[in-house]
Amino acid sequence: MSSVHQAEESRTQRYRGVSYTTPIDAAKEAVPVIDLADRLAGPGKMRRVGKTWTTNCLLPKHEDRSPSLVVYPETNSWFCFSCLRGGDVVELARLVWEYDERDAHIAAAMLLMEFGHEVPQRPLSWHSRQSRQARARRAIENAKVRRVQRRIYRWILAPPLANIEDKDERHEEIGHAWEDAGKIARHLVVHSEVRR
Repeated sequence: MSSVHQAEESRTQRYRGVSYTTPIDAAKEAVPVIDLADRLAGPGKMRRVGKTWTTNCLLPKHEDRSPSLVVYPETNSWFCFSCLRGGDVVELARLVWEYDERDAHIAAAMLLMEFGHEVPQRPLSWHSRQSRQARARRAIENAKVRRVQRRIYRWILAPPLANIEDKDERHEEIGHAWEDAGKIARHLVVHSEVRR
């Protein structure tokens, strides 16, 4: 069965249209943990034991021979007695699909889409706040870029320029070096913000 999370490129595309807690709460309410565990385990792999269901651990890099993962439908939770991990449906999705802890909201949004539910959108107030704060964010980003630009220029590009004897040539090279430092700095600042 094809899954949204089986493709490597789907993990790199981040869903940024929601707040942090809204999709988590929606996923916990909409998707029972037994449904996710059954889909991840595959057809016929879940066994009923009293009021619970068991299967082998579903977490990556953890293979066990006896069923150690127990799903508790009454509390909509799970626990693996072999690797001593457990939680709700979002935690299972996050761990199985290998999302970082701070990306739990993305795992929840992907979980909702996987089961055919709508992902809650951010309210209009959030969008208006973003537009109000855009100028301040740009100013902060530009200050960061200038700071990194000065450091790149001072520590990396300026020392070799001091050896140029011709004043006009040195002045021209300083201008080019300053522009190059700005391009490098913008690239570094923008990519470090994306990774956070």
